[in-house]
Amino acid sequence: MTNMIPTDFLPMVDHAASMNDRWLFVASLVVFGGFLAVVMRYFVRQHERLIEDHKQARNTYQESLRGMLAEQSMANAKLITCLESNTRVLEECRDELRFSRIERNKA
Repeated sequence: MTNMIPTDFLPMVDHAASMNDRWLFVASLVVFGGFLAVVMRYFVRQHERLIEDHKQARNTYQESLRGMLAEQSMANAKLITCLESNTRVLEECRDELRFSRIERNKA
């Protein structure tokens, strides 16, 4: 009974339906149950595909975020280096200005 194809199953349902209303009800329940099983299988497969697509999209998104964070860290490191250089140069300029003021006041 488990390996029956629908064309073999329909004559049995028709025979059961011709017996009386009780058998018609049972046959309709069997057909409706089979239909529900097929529909549920379809939706479960669609749901599994959706979950898989979501996982792939999430992984892609996380990888892009990691890349952006790495780029920002490199840019921050360059900025820190630049600020340190500017601070050193400004300190040298300040010292040179002090030295030149002292020299002017002596003269």
